[in-house]
Amino acid sequence: STLGAIRVAAIGPATAAALAEHGVTAEVVPPRFIAEAVVQALAERGGLSGARVLLPRALEARDALPEGLRAHGAEVEIVPVYRTVAAEGDGRGLAREILDGRIHAVTFTSSSTVRHFVELVGRDAATCGRFAAAVIGPVTAETARALGVAVAVEADEYTVPGLLHALVRYFGPHPLSPSPFGRGGTPG
Repeated sequence: STLGAIRVAAIGPATAAALAEHGVTAEVVPPRFIAEAVVQALAERGGLSGARVLLPRALEARDALPEGLRAHGAEVEIVPVYRTVAAEGDGRGLAREILDGRIHAVTFTSSSTVRHFVELVGRDAATCGRFAAAVIGPVTAETARALGVAVAVEADEYTVPGLLHALVRYFGPHPLSPSPFGRGGTPG
């Protein structure tokens, strides 16, 4: 690697794998894939006091990671490298599909996806409870609930594969239930 003595942390295994594809090894990948766990894992390794940390991230990311690192004495430079943008277009057709019960699940992989969904389809459709809202983890779940979206499925592992496994468990076949919602019953 051309990074020399620089130490690298990744918030989850997908990020660590993407780094590895470019010859960069993440020394720290916490067991829980949220900002607070990254802070804890780095703090446990020591050496944060006076450390200079470059934090490439989304423009609209939570401040838990830089604030946590600063609380341990690190100097943090935030570099926004991407932003999540809402889908353009008219969400009225999708809202009708939801209200008519034709959408069984909606997945949310970040807080911004929840916010953009509510903006796109409107609060009535987003909060109607006629679909299973499936979230990638506790931060996204908190945002969904704050916006009135009832969370039916939450991934145990905060990754897309973890979310998929949670959906499979939720919608899994049940011999006594003709419901498309399987063991979970009807959402809401």
